[in-house]
Amino acid sequence: MEKDVLRLRETTMPTLSERRVGISNIFERDLPDDKGVVASRLSALLTIHDPKTKESRKEKVIVGSMVSIGADRYCVVDIEEGKTEPGSISVRKLAP
Repeated sequence: MEKDVLRLRETTMPTLSERRVGISNIFERDLPDDKGVVASRLSALLTIHDPKTKESRKEKVIVGSMVSIGADRYCVVDIEEGKTEPGSISVRKLAP
């Protein structure tokens, strides 16, 4: 895996850009891509929590999704469904 790609495991809550990020519910969903075309896609649910304000939001993501976390933006570069262990998503922090 590339050194600038972070792999985040399902059922964990790592800290990215001063926010706690929960990864869950990795499975196929009917979701649109960036052009609005709806199809069955492997996706994940991210719960992004700001520990300072106690506010949280949820986002469904697919490969190619851009997500704002704190003051930074990340691109989802891979999603892996778990077989015998939890799945994962891989993200790359985008340049400002």
